[in-house]
Amino acid sequence: AKFWRQKDKLDREITEEATAGIADVEREAARMVNAWMALDAAAEATEADRASARYLTARMSDGRLLAICDRSEGMQDVVADWVQHNKGQAAAVWTMDEVVSVLEGFDLVNRTKHLFDGATVDEVRVKRERYDWSKGDPMPAELSVMGAG
Repeated sequence: AKFWRQKDKLDREITEEATAGIADVEREAARMVNAWMALDAAAEATEADRASARYLTARMSDGRLLAICDRSEGMQDVVADWVQHNKGQAAAVWTMDEVVSVLEGFDLVNRTKHLFDGATVDEVRVKRERYDWSKGDPMPAELSVMGAG
C-alpha cells in the first residue's frame, strides 16, 4: 500500500510539473527509488522466487508460440527451452527491440492507441502492391508526354 501511495505521489508531481516544479518531481522520484528498494527487500525477506524477465509468451492463431525476449542475448535460451519442452512445435522468437522496430512502422495504429485509451488491435490486414518487374519501373509523367523527335 505504501508503494502504491508513493507511485501516486510521483505520478501527480509529474503531471503537475508546470505548477509544482522540477524539485518536487525529483524529490518524489528519489522517494520512489526508496519504495522500489523496500519492495525488493520485502520480497527477498520472504524468499519469494524472482519474476523472470527473460521472455513473455503467447499462442499465435496458427498454433506457433510467440516469444518476446527482453534482449537478444536471451533468444538462444528461449529457443532451447521451447524446443526442450515442446518437441516438434514451431516458435517465432522476437526481441523487444525488434517488436519496437515493427510497431514504429504502424504510426496510424500507434496514434490511435494513444488517442483512445484501452484500444485493442483485433486484426491486421496488409495490402501488398503487386509489381510486374519484367516491365521495369513506370515512366515519370513528365517524360511520358514527350514526343519522338
